[in-house]
Amino acid sequence: MRLLLLFTLLLNLPAHSAQKPNFLVIMVDDLGYSDIGCYGSEIETPNLDRLAKNGLRFSQFYNTAKCHSSRVSLLTGQYCVAAGDVALSHAVTSAEVLRGGGYFTAMSGKWHLKKEPTDFGFDRYFGHLSGACNFFKGDNTFRLNGKPWKVPDTGFYTTVAKVDHALKFLEESRKADDPFYLYLAFNAPHAPLHALPEDYAKYKGRYDAGWDKVRDTRIAKQNELGILPKNLKASPRPPHIRAWDKLVPWQRDYEINRMVTLAAMIDRVDQEIGRLINDLEKNKQLDNTFILFVSDNGACPYDRRKPLLDVEPTNGDIALADSTGWAWARNAPFRFYKQNQFEGGISTPGILHWPAGIKLKPGAVIDTPVHLIDVLPTLAEISKSTIPAKHPTRELRPVSGVSFLPIIENTGFTRPEPLYLQFAKDFGLRDGDWKLVNFKGQEWELYNLAEDRTELNNLADSEPKRLQAMITKWQEISRNILHSESIANTKLTAVSNPKENREWTKFSDANEPPTSAQKKGSRTGKLSIRARKNTKLTRKDNALHLSFTGDDPGIAMDFRRKTKPPVGPYFLSFTLTTDSKDTGHLYFTTNQTSVLPKAAPISFPVNGDNTPQKIRIAIDTNKSLHQLRLDVSSGPGKAIIEELKLLGQNKKTLLDWTSKKKTQGSD
Repeated sequence: MRLLLLFTLLLNLPAHSAQKPNFLVIMVDDLGYSDIGCYGSEIETPNLDRLAKNGLRFSQFYNTAKCHSSRVSLLTGQYCVAAGDVALSHAVTSAEVLRGGGYFTAMSGKWHLKKEPTDFGFDRYFGHLSGACNFFKGDNTFRLNGKPWKVPDTGFYTTVAKVDHALKFLEESRKADDPFYLYLAFNAPHAPLHALPEDYAKYKGRYDAGWDKVRDTRIAKQNELGILPKNLKASPRPPHIRAWDKLVPWQRDYEINRMVTLAAMIDRVDQEIGRLINDLEKNKQLDNTFILFVSDNGACPYDRRKPLLDVEPTNGDIALADSTGWAWARNAPFRFYKQNQFEGGISTPGILHWPAGIKLKPGAVIDTPVHLIDVLPTLAEISKSTIPAKHPTRELRPVSGVSFLPIIENTGFTRPEPLYLQFAKDFGLRDGDWKLVNFKGQEWELYNLAEDRTELNNLADSEPKRLQAMITKWQEISRNILHSESIANTKLTAVSNPKENREWTKFSDANEPPTSAQKKGSRTGKLSIRARKNTKLTRKDNALHLSFTGDDPGIAMDFRRKTKPPVGPYFLSFTLTTDSKDTGHLYFTTNQTSVLPKAAPISFPVNGDNTPQKIRIAIDTNKSLHQLRLDVSSGPGKAIIEELKLLGQNKKTLLDWTSKKKTQGSD
C-alpha cells in the first residue's frame, strides 16, 4: 500500500521536477540599455516583455563592451584575454561542459571567434563565422554543421534564418530525447543597418521628433517601470552630439531613417524570439527552459559609411551606418558606448525566464551586478555538469565567473573578487558600489555607483586611497588572471575633456551631404600599415616591432585610397620572430565595401621559438586586393616582422613595407 501511494505521488509530481532543465541563451548584437520595451523603449517587443513579466530583469547586467570578447566571456566564464582570446586556448566552452553533462548542444548565429562552433562542443551549428555580414546576402563564412553553406539568392534575412535553423535543432533534440542547450547569437541590430520591408514600414514617421525627445521619453518610462531608481540623474547630452533642432535638414532626415531601420531590426529580433517561445510552449517545454537574454555591448556609435538620402535599406544593395546621436539615446540614461567601459558600453538588458526554477516573484528587478562570465558557472551548477580542470590540447585557466543560481533561488549571493573590465585601452573595475574606469587610455576616474550610476561625479581627487587601492587591484588581476604584464603596465595619458573619437558622427552645417564616408584621420601618417586597436607598432631599421595585449593583435594594410596592386593571385611573404607559439591568420578583401574580417581566414603555424621564421602565404584570388589584415597571435605578447612583401604570381615584389627603399605604392 505504501509503495502504491509513493508511486502515485511520483506520477503526480510536475514533469520538470524529474527532468534536467533546458537552456536557451540568446545574445543580441549592439543593443542599447533602453532598446526594448521592458527597459524603457517605444520599440514593440511584446515577447521579451512577456519573458520579463514572468521572469526577472537585471538592472546591472554587464558585458565586455565589445562583440568578440563578450562571446568569449559568455561561453567560457573567463575574461577574454585570460581565456586565450578568440582562440579559446585556455578555456572550455559551455557547450563542451553541458555536452559532458548529457545535453544536446546547438548554436545558431554569429560566431566571431577562431575555428568553428563544432570544434568547441556544439553538436549542431548554423550561422556565419564572421563578425558582421549583409543581412540579405550574407557572406561566404556561413556554415551548417561544419560545412560551407551557400546563402540563397532571394528570400533570405539573417535574423529569420537563424531562428529557422534553431527550430530545426530543437526538433532534433526532442527526437534524441535529451535536454538541450541552444545558443542563439543574432547579428542584429549590428551594422550594416538592414530591415525587412514590412518591419521598416511599421516605424516610418515614429522618430521625427528626434533623439532628445525620444531619450527623455525612454528615461521617463524607465522610472515608471522601476528598472532604475526614480532619483537617478540622467547623463546630459554630451558636447559631441548636436541638439536635434540644430541639425541641418538633410542630416535630420538621414538620422530619422537610421533610427527607423534600427527599430525595425530590433522589432524583428523580438518577433523571431516569439517563434521560439511558441515552439517551446507548444511542446510543453517553456516552464522548464532556462531562457537568458543578453547583449554583447551597448549601442554602437561608429559612423563608417557615407550618408545615403531618400533610400529604404530594405534590400541587400542599400545599407546605413550606425549613428552616434541615436547610440546616445539608446544607451539612456548612461554615458558613452560600445568599446567604452562606462555604463553605456557595458550595461545592457538581461532577462531571465525559468518558471520551474525561479523562487522570486515574477517580474522582479534584480539590482545585484552580474556579468557574462557568470553564465557558464550558472549553467554548470543548474545542470550538475562539471567544468574540467584539464584538457588534452589546451592549457586551461580557472573560471572567473560565479554562479548566480543563489540570486534565482533567493538565497543570497556573494562575489569574492571585483569585476574586471577591459577592452583595448578602455579599462575598469567594479568593486561593490565603487567603479574605477577610464576612457581610451586616459587617466583613471572613480565613481560611487550607489549614488551616481550615470557616472557624473568623478571622485578620483577626493578619494585618493580608494583610487590607488582599486588601481592596484586592477593591475593585480591583469597580471595574475589575464597573465598580461603589458596590460597591467599600460601608460595612461592625461584626461581630455570633452572626450572625442574620430569615428563618432560629424555634424554638418552644409546644405548637401558629403559624397564619401567621413574621414577618420590617419594613425600612422604616410605609412600604409596601421596597428590594430590595441597593438603598438614601431618601426626600427627594416623591421616592424609589435606589442599586443591579446585582443585583436596584428596589423592592417589598406589600398583603397592608393594605387592598388595588379590582380592576383598573390603571396604575402615575411619573416616572423616571436616567443608565442600559436596559429596566425591572414584576412583580405577584394572590393570597396567589404570590411575586415570579411571571410574565413587563411591560417598559418607560428613556431614561437624566438628565432626568425620565414613565412609565405598564398592569396588565391584573381581580383585586385583592397585590404589585408595579418594577425600573428591570439594572445598577449611581442613580435618582430621583417621582409614584409606582397609578391605577384611570378614571385616578383609588388609591395615592400619594410625595406628602406620602398616600391611604388608602399607609402
